[in-house]
Amino acid sequence: MNQRFTPVSTVEPELRKYQDEPAEPDDDTRCGIGPCKPSWLQRFADPKVYLIIYCIVGVIEGAHFTYFVGVLTTLEKRFAFESKISGIILIADNISGACLSLIIGYFGGKWHKPRLIAFGMVMVAVSSFLCTIPYFMYGPALHLLTRETFELGNNNKKEYCDGIVPEENCERPGSSATVPAVTILFIANFIWGFGNTAYYIIGTPYLDDNVRKKNAPVYFSAMAALRIFGPTLGFLLSSFCLKYYEDPFYDPGIDPHNPRWVGAWWMGFFILGVAILFFTVLLALFPRELPARFRSEQNKSKEEEEREAMPKLKDFPQAIKRLLKNPILVCHVISVTFQINGFVGYFVFMPKFMEAQYQQSASDASLFSGATGIVSMLVGILLGGFLIKKYKPRPRFLTGYMVFVEIFSVLGLFLSIFLGCDSIQMPGTTVTPQETLNLYNECNADCGCTARVFEPVCGPDGVSTFFSPCFAGCPNMTGLTSPMVTTTATAMTMTNATVFESCKCVSSMNSTAYATSSVISGFCDSGCKMFLIYIIMLCVSKFISSTARVGNTLITFRYVRATIL
Repeated sequence: MNQRFTPVSTVEPELRKYQDEPAEPDDDTRCGIGPCKPSWLQRFADPKVYLIIYCIVGVIEGAHFTYFVGVLTTLEKRFAFESKISGIILIADNISGACLSLIIGYFGGKWHKPRLIAFGMVMVAVSSFLCTIPYFMYGPALHLLTRETFELGNNNKKEYCDGIVPEENCERPGSSATVPAVTILFIANFIWGFGNTAYYIIGTPYLDDNVRKKNAPVYFSAMAALRIFGPTLGFLLSSFCLKYYEDPFYDPGIDPHNPRWVGAWWMGFFILGVAILFFTVLLALFPRELPARFRSEQNKSKEEEEREAMPKLKDFPQAIKRLLKNPILVCHVISVTFQINGFVGYFVFMPKFMEAQYQQSASDASLFSGATGIVSMLVGILLGGFLIKKYKPRPRFLTGYMVFVEIFSVLGLFLSIFLGCDSIQMPGTTVTPQETLNLYNECNADCGCTARVFEPVCGPDGVSTFFSPCFAGCPNMTGLTSPMVTTTATAMTMTNATVFESCKCVSSMNSTAYATSSVISGFCDSGCKMFLIYIIMLCVSKFISSTARVGNTLITFRYVRATIL
């Protein structure tokens, strides 16, 4: 009996030893490109390393969009186009993304995912470089600094009440650059939409396919938390660049709070383009699939099936039909569509809203747009992923919670409508029947003023703002002085303000409480405290909504996979 079972006792340990030995990795699981796949590089074929590189690329890619948003008002000012044109430029990436999303989603899973993502990121880098072309074509907007923007050769930078009416020249400086610049920006954004499609459609599923299911929520929460820094980086970078003049080596004689200031909008695009090219090379080195030891058995069998069966174009309509028969997926897609349509417009024009409603500079508006809620969103995403991993809630609970946070977000945005600061008071102005603002009155009728140069000045009451020194009836300025002393005007507490004296429109104001007829450059400080409350509301709203981010991703992946399989 013992001799019969001796072979079993000797073979079983050998067989177990053989099974425990790592198999020789095939070419699809080795890092590198082509024949260049050195052994020292294979230690980086790890989902954690992929997560880091993928998130860094995502941070830079996300920064591209928010940087564009942050410099949008500067681009409108520089190339003289309206906000509706900005909207057309910003939908270009949606057009290109819609053209490719279904195709990449259907065929992309069978291709080399990291290299397909890398190719898309190269297109994003090309898009960033294209955005800088208008600057190198037309240079800085020096025409905005002259007293008469329609006259060449006039170096005065302010408009005074001197009775000189300049000759009209219908050829507006910079207007010839509008159409080419808008076209280039539209094409660049269109290419950007092509490039980021692969990143979002197959980048996250690649990670999901190469990790164990129990660890997926942790990876997803870490991914979402790290990628949050992308939009923030874009706004911070735009805030930094806009503090420099469009030509960084030229002194325009005005500060960033001056309405005629045009910041160095182009620098950030160049920086982002170089950065994304560098990390894209690292992303392209990852293998078609990570080694099997990182994946669950379910993922291993699924990968083998996908490699054996290449999708056919004739089966594409049938795959779409299967997805449309999934009611949970369809409702989820409709929900996300309404969410994006409602939120993106607010998000895109939030810096402009802060500039107009809370009188922030373009640089400060970008800074607050990016910094607002970054910590709260980071904590919310990590907390959501941790709770899902620990308590493993059912899909019904996750979807119900997603409904709750969306209602809360909408409520927060609705309440912010009732916040804001008082409108700028411009004495002596009237509204014409055509609903345009008439800046002329008796005190400045003979000054020869034009509305071509916006140079706001603040009256001695700290409330009244005039369009320019000319419309305030000021014949000259005294230069850089100490702050003017008034009894109620908190706006006069600034130092080294440019003071304009003997302003006729100030003297003709109804109030006789002010002995001076001088004004100082810049807007009046309204002393509004609503901006802080607005920022706090945004932080709370973003924290609550971000706790559902990981659950949203899991619901999408699991129900799509269940439908396809």
